[in-house]
Amino acid sequence: MPYTSEHKAQTRARIVSTARRLFTRRGFAEVSIDEIMAEAGLTRGGFYNHFKRKQDLYAEAVEHILTAMPAGGCETDPPAAARLAREYLSDRHVADFDYPCPLVAFSSEVGRGDECVKRAYTQVLDSLIAMMQRSLGPGREARERAVAMATLCVGGTMLARAIDDAELGKEIRRTALDQVLALTDAIAAPAAAPPRARPRRARS
Repeated sequence: MPYTSEHKAQTRARIVSTARRLFTRRGFAEVSIDEIMAEAGLTRGGFYNHFKRKQDLYAEAVEHILTAMPAGGCETDPPAAARLAREYLSDRHVADFDYPCPLVAFSSEVGRGDECVKRAYTQVLDSLIAMMQRSLGPGREARERAVAMATLCVGGTMLARAIDDAELGKEIRRTALDQVLALTDAIAAPAAAPPRARPRRARS
């Protein structure tokens, strides 16, 4: 009896979820197709019913991450960018080795990956920058600040996860967050009102 389309979709989703978890824990290059399928409770042969290569599986895992990322509103709201940065640089995110942002988890792997892998990684970075820019507003200045904020968030989290000095890791993240907040505050601060001219006194 052939499997239903619903069953195939559920199996594919299980493979993607398992792969993402293993890639995050151990790295893209260190995880084999056999390990992914065994962890998912499936046979290796079943992999090729859904994907041609491991790289294609990686790309789909990233696409699932993108669909789960909040799109954000259309109105300018600098505090929303600040909240996103606080969450990104939080203790919880640094300690999450199962489902962290792929920009943090896969950075060392992507440089050696093929175009499919790099394209998927770039999509996530573009999405993070776009979320921050939506909060800051339109224009070139907002775009530049959003790029700087994404760089601080990703770089600060990556370094904090990579070192074995917890206090230094906290200092790195605190400093990165301070810089991000300075960027959002500069956007949020209203322009200083021009001084009002004093009314001339009528001559007597």
